[in-house]
Amino acid sequence: MSQTILASQIMTSNVVVANLNNKFSQVMEFFTTYKVQHLPIAFDDKLLGILSVNDMASYLSNRIKNNEPTDAASLEAAFEISEVMTHHPTSVGVDDTLERILEILAEGKFQAVPVLKDGLVHGIITNKDIVRVYKWQLDNI
Repeated sequence: MSQTILASQIMTSNVVVANLNNKFSQVMEFFTTYKVQHLPIAFDDKLLGILSVNDMASYLSNRIKNNEPTDAASLEAAFEISEVMTHHPTSVGVDDTLERILEILAEGKFQAVPVLKDGLVHGIITNKDIVRVYKWQLDNI
């Protein structure tokens, strides 16, 4: 893959962003309605963290293991996004290269990186975006 491809060229720019006040049901609705697996968490578009479907599954699993209630009302009352999200996630800038993004994702710690411009959430790149670029390159060789 070419090193001249920039984050701004491959990112999903219409990114769904949550905030610290979102409730459990709202987060789950974001995941299901928009068919995303990662939600940047921001305040005034400044990145605070990231939340994944896996984080939510772990949250539910831990509540079950600890014999804590998992009914809708209990989840709404107990859920704190700041306790479940990954704080200060690794991110890239709009001008970072595909090579840099691949290095980050190849570590296998996570499957998405927020893209920032002037410190603000501008997009997100997931493994799906990388596959899409690879397929485009294969089709255009």
